[in-house]
Amino acid sequence: MTCSTCEAIINDGDTKLTCTNKKCSKFTCNACINLMFEIMFGQPALNYPLLCGACQNSFDIIQVDQILVKQERYEQFIACVLPLFWSKDCLEENEKLAQCPFCPYIEIHTTDACPLYFLTCQHPSCGKRSCLICLHAIQDDNDESKHRSQCIEFHSYKEMIEKAIESGSQQHCPHCQLTGIKDDGCTHMICERCGLSWCYLCGMKEEDCLVDDDAEPSFSAHNQDWKQHEGRCPMSLISIHELDQRWPQDDQDCLEYFHRYRTLCQLYDVLKIIGEDKLDELNYTF
Repeated sequence: MTCSTCEAIINDGDTKLTCTNKKCSKFTCNACINLMFEIMFGQPALNYPLLCGACQNSFDIIQVDQILVKQERYEQFIACVLPLFWSKDCLEENEKLAQCPFCPYIEIHTTDACPLYFLTCQHPSCGKRSCLICLHAIQDDNDESKHRSQCIEFHSYKEMIEKAIESGSQQHCPHCQLTGIKDDGCTHMICERCGLSWCYLCGMKEEDCLVDDDAEPSFSAHNQDWKQHEGRCPMSLISIHELDQRWPQDDQDCLEYFHRYRTLCQLYDVLKIIGEDKLDELNYTF
């Protein structure tokens, strides 16, 4: 067995998560699980529920609970996730939760006010002041000033990386922006929301897809002679293996390969913007 995220070898007795999507059924190793836990605990509103890296299907909560109990982190998980369920029914549109990174204390803040970057916990047994961006404790005024300048900058970089990962792991309708992952079958898509026909591989509307100059825009014309024409797409992902043997021969594996490639390309674009030094600082901070 190999991890669908990092491709590490998983032995039979190792802790792992198994995707419950029958068309996927990929495994995630213990190291990647722990990384997902840390990311989730850091920003639960953005990173819960945990998703399979191959198909973006939600992991079975029972599997997740069993691992959390085994690692003695279940109470931390409940304290992290419970406010999410509560906030869905109780918060107004202009309100959000601010949670202390060191205890279950939470406050409600309006988003109409100035952005909230720091929180002083009012829990009697805690009382820590923390940066809500990097989730580290604030030691004094000088430390807060450092966090105010550095973390706000890093926060924008972090959002760029998160958007690159999200965009790379899905495709979106070019008209209404509805996101999703294609099912089995060809690359021809019909949006469930707006009914637009578009190509999953290049992401273009059928009417805008590249075809011969004298041909009417259509999927069939777009797929014709795709091997000889840059910008055209095959009707199925598995056909790409005929041209590039790095691509798998299984449809689900092709889909995973496609989204991994998209994600890496978009992350590389972010790297070119922020630079390697800033990326190293970002990894150290978060």
